Amino acid sequence: MNIQDSHVQEVLTLEVPRHLRDTRIDSALVTLIEEKFPEKNTPSRARIGKVIEAGHILLNDKPVLPRTLVATHDSITLPLDLFEEKVQVEPVSSQGLMISILFENTDILVIDKGVGVQMHPSQSQSSVQPTVASWLREMRPDVTTVGEDPERPGIVHRLDRDTSGVLVLAKTNEAFSALKTAFQERSVSKKYVALVSGHLKAVSGSVDALLMRRPGELRRYAVDPKRFEGTLPASARTAYTEYRVIARYDKYDLVELAPKTGRTHQIRVHLAFLGHPVVGDRLYAFKEAKGQELLRVDRQLLHAQTLSFALFGKEYQFQAPLPEDFRDILKSIDETKLLGYDDEALNACLESSVVLA
Repeated sequence: MNIQDSHVQEVLTLEVPRHLRDTRIDSALVTLIEEKFPEKNTPSRARIGKVIEAGHILLNDKPVLPRTLVATHDSITLPLDLFEEKVQVEPVSSQGLMISILFENTDILVIDKGVGVQMHPSQSQSSVQPTVASWLREMRPDVTTVGEDPERPGIVHRLDRDTSGVLVLAKTNEAFSALKTAFQERSVSKKYVALVSGHLKAVSGSVDALLMRRPGELRRYAVDPKRFEGTLPASARTAYTEYRVIARYDKYDLVELAPKTGRTHQIRVHLAFLGHPVVGDRLYAFKEAKGQELLRVDRQLLHAQTLSFALFGKEYQFQAPLPEDFRDILKSIDETKLLGYDDEALNACLESSVVLA
C-alpha cells in the first residue's frame, strides 16, 4: 500500500489479497477499505460504482467497470477524496427501496417488492440504478456470482416495475438451477390480485390465448387471433391464465389470477383481451376503460400475492400483503359493493403476510 502523486488529485493504491480474488472490484474495494481503514467512513458500494464508472478508480492502471473481477495481487488505485463524503444513512440502492424480507435461509431470499422498483437496470440506464439487483448485491454481496448474469444475480423470475408482491431470489447456484427448472416446468404456483375495470361476464374462468409482440413495438404485447391464422409469428407464445372474481364493486371487479405460464405482461394482456384491463394500466387499458376509471391511481393495481414451490424436498408457501395504496382504494370503494361480494376472500387479501416454510 502506498500513496502516489497525481497531477489531478492524491491517490491511494491497494493490493488485492488472496481472499478477495474473483470478486467484483466494487465489492472488493468496500471490503478492503473496511479492513485497512476501520476508522474511516467506508463509501457505499453505489458511490464506489459511480466513481469507477467515471474512470477515477483504476485496476492495474486501467479503467474498468464495477462488475470487473479482480485477481490476487492486482492493484486498485483510488482517489483519496473518496473518503471525504460520509456514508449515506439510507443508500438509495438498498434502504431507499421499497423492499422487505419475508423469509431467508441458506438457499433462498424471499422479498416483498414494492411499487416502482425495477428488477434490474435496462440497457439505457446506469448500472447503479436502484433495482432489486442492486439491492441484493449490496445486502448480500456473496450472491453476486449466483446465476447466469452478474448484472442480475439470483433472479429467476420477475415482476413489472409497478407490480408489487412476492419474489424469490436464489442465494446459491444450486438453488438457482433448481428454481429455474421449477419455473420452466410450471411447478411453481403463483396467485395475483388485480382490480379491473367493469365486470367480468363469468365470475370464474380461464384465458388460453397466444401472446405476441405488437408490430413495431418492443414493450407492448397483444392477443390478436386474426394474426395467428396460418404461420405463427416468431414472437407468439402460448399463455394460460385462470381467474376468479373475489369481490364485485359498482364499476370494478377484484380478481384473483393464477397464471400457469410466465409470459411477459401475461395477466395484463389477458385481462385487456377480456375487455377488463387492470385499473391504472396505462400500457394496456383501452380508451373506453380509461374513461370509466374514477380512481386516481399512479400505477396498475396488480399484486403478486402468493408464491408456492418445492425446493430440495421441502414445500414453501409465501404471501405478501396488499400494499397500503391498494388497500386504501379497496376501502374507498367498499360502500359500492354489490351482491356476490366475497367478504371472506377480501379479508384474506388484507391479512398480514403469511409464510409456511
